[in-house]
Amino acid sequence: MRVILAGAFVIAFVISVVLVPIIKKAARKWDLVDHPGGRKRHAGAIPLGGGIGLFLATVLPVLAAGILSAVWVADPSLFRVPSHLHPDVQIAAGRLPLLLKVLAGGLAIALLGLWDDARGLRPSLKLVGQFIIAFGVALVPEVRVTLFISSAWVQIAITTVWIVLLVNCFNLLDNMDGQSGLVAFLTGAALLVVALQTDQYFIAGLLLALLGGVLGLLLFNFPPASIFMGDSGSMFVGYMLAVATTLATFRTPRALNPFFPVVVPLVIFAIPLYDTISVLVIRMKDRRPLFGADRSHFSHRLMRLGMGDRMVLLTVGLTVMATSPGATIPYGSSTWRVVIPAIQALAVILVIVQLELVSARNRGPAPEE
Repeated sequence: MRVILAGAFVIAFVISVVLVPIIKKAARKWDLVDHPGGRKRHAGAIPLGGGIGLFLATVLPVLAAGILSAVWVADPSLFRVPSHLHPDVQIAAGRLPLLLKVLAGGLAIALLGLWDDARGLRPSLKLVGQFIIAFGVALVPEVRVTLFISSAWVQIAITTVWIVLLVNCFNLLDNMDGQSGLVAFLTGAALLVVALQTDQYFIAGLLLALLGGVLGLLLFNFPPASIFMGDSGSMFVGYMLAVATTLATFRTPRALNPFFPVVVPLVIFAIPLYDTISVLVIRMKDRRPLFGADRSHFSHRLMRLGMGDRMVLLTVGLTVMATSPGATIPYGSSTWRVVIPAIQALAVILVIVQLELVSARNRGPAPEE
């Protein structure tokens, strides 16, 4: 199983590294580029097709594994599978219908983002599309967040809102080179540890393919980026991470701690959630459109402290590493040990808020686009 999981990561990484340069050239031919101007700081037109490569790099390995598993289960004589992998292959084959539903939602959200990249969508229309896709995915029983709630419609509503929230968290993080991908890689790695701790190998396989694809794209997306992931990429990573949390179970044979389903996702995604919530608060305070574009993001506020692009990325990455790993505490812990990571994450965010308030004391509102 370890070899299979490692293979998912390596294959996705290789596909991403191979496809992204090809897509970069094609995007220029298709005029799928981001032109400079306004709040955009890059000097020339940058291709927006990184999300296409990321999507294919993530989907192809897991889809191939699922299909080959189903083919082998239907006729084991077609090709040889080591005997110790037979149970894992049978499980993978049984999960293929669920995998197809999850990837269908990923395709839909990536296409919505690609439409926005290519043609531009009104923020309200994009949000409606996100809710429709998230609602459709939430209708799949295995994907729903339960939180020990018996009502199916409440489960569907919570799942829909959570997916849309994370999709927009990572979409909003894509305001500077490499940031959305870096945060996705770090938070996804923390979620991967949780999945491995609880032997949830289906989720681990999805996450490893996603992480491999993200890492391959980051080679071209770190500042100065030669290609952007675009909305297709940032919305796709947000969707995949959101679905990975909704697919996960937080029950173990040792203990059933009711705090885990709430605490673990909030701690892992503390920084993306902080960025989104703080931006909305600033926009409401300044009476700006909630879905408008401006330079009020966490990364922009760090830049106004005098940091360069790479220093901002390092700072954002360190804050994620100061919060997300707390969610990987051993399962079966007593309640007070479960709460400690949440307190730690909150403390880190409050320190950030204090520093930002002091630095903003003599400044006006964030500049508009």
